[in-house]
Amino acid sequence: MTIHFFTKGDANAGSSRQRAFLVAEELNKKGIKALVHWPPIYLISQTRWPKKFKLLIVILASIFSVKKEDIIYLQRTIYNKFFFTLIVFYKSFLGRKMIFDFDDAIYLHSFFKTKVLTKLADIVIVGSYALADWAKKYNKNVYIIPTSISFATYEKYSNFKRKQNKKFIIGWIGYAPVHYENLKILKPVFEELLKQGLRFKFILVGSLGSQKIYSLFKINGLDVKFIDSLNWSDQEAIPKMIQNFDTGLMPLVNTEWNRGKCAFKSLEYMACGVPVIVSPVGESNYLIKDGINGFLANSPEEWSSKIKMIYNNPELIKRIRKKAQETIKEKYSYEANILKLIEILKKI
Repeated sequence: MTIHFFTKGDANAGSSRQRAFLVAEELNKKGIKALVHWPPIYLISQTRWPKKFKLLIVILASIFSVKKEDIIYLQRTIYNKFFFTLIVFYKSFLGRKMIFDFDDAIYLHSFFKTKVLTKLADIVIVGSYALADWAKKYNKNVYIIPTSISFATYEKYSNFKRKQNKKFIIGWIGYAPVHYENLKILKPVFEELLKQGLRFKFILVGSLGSQKIYSLFKINGLDVKFIDSLNWSDQEAIPKMIQNFDTGLMPLVNTEWNRGKCAFKSLEYMACGVPVIVSPVGESNYLIKDGINGFLANSPEEWSSKIKMIYNNPELIKRIRKKAQETIKEKYSYEANILKLIEILKKI
C-alpha cells in the first residue's frame, strides 16, 4: 500500500507542509510508503496555457499511477477545476480509496467542490471541531486530527533554555497581510500598555513587505520590529524565532472562517514553552484552558491585563509553560497523531 498525497501548495505553504509533506515523512519513518506528488494544485491554477497543459499531463500520470490497494490523500485540493474534475471522474469510475483533508473553512471559498469531495471521500480528516461539524453533514466517516508539529524539533528551542530578554518581547508570527483585521485587535492594546508605562518590544514575523501592516503599528512610542519572511520550509526557522518571545499572541475576529481555524500559531508558541494569549474563537476554546496552559482574552482590557500578568509573574509563567508543552506533546504533536492517522488508514 502507498499513500499518494496531492496538495494545495508546496512545502512553503503552511497547511501543505504540516498536513502533507511532514506527514508523509512521518509515515515513511513508520514503514508506510507515502509520496507527495508534484505539481501542487495551486500551481496549476496559477500557470498559464500552454504550460498549464504540461502540468495537467504530469498530474494525470500521477493519478493513474495509483494502484488498487493504494490510497489517494487529497490535502485541501479545491483550487483547480481541472484537477477537481479528474479526481471526481477517477473516484467515480475506478473506485480508488480516497481521503479528503482540510484545515480551514474552505467551503466558504468553494462550497460545491468542498461538498462533493467530502461526499466522495471514504474518510474525511479535518483540523478542528467546527470543520468536523460541517463535514459530518455530508460524510459519516469524519475524524479530527489537528494540524500537528514535531514536538522534539520545537522543544530544542524551548523558552526554558534561553536567557532572559533585556526588554519584554511580545511576538506574532504568520502571513500578516491576510490577518490585517485580526491584528487590528492589538493596536488599542499596545496603546494602552504604553500609556501605562510598560516597557516592551513587538516582533511581527511575516509582514511580507505590506505597507498596510507597517502603518497599522505606527504607534507613538512602540518599539516594533517587522520581519518580512522566513524560510518557511525549514522546520527549525520558526521555533528559532519564537524562542525570542516572552509571550506569543493569536488575536482573532469572531468570524466563520476563524471559527474553523486550527489554532496553529498557538501550538507553535506553546511547544517552545512560550505563554500564549489568544482570542476565545473556535478551536482555541478546545486548546486553551485559561490560566492553566495559556490565556484567553476577549476585549482590549483583557488583552492588556493578561499581558501584564505574564510580564509581572515569573512563577505563573513557569507553570503555564510546563502545562503548555505537556498539552502539545500529548495532543498536537506528530509523535501522538501519526499513530492515530495510521489507525484511520487501516480502516480503509
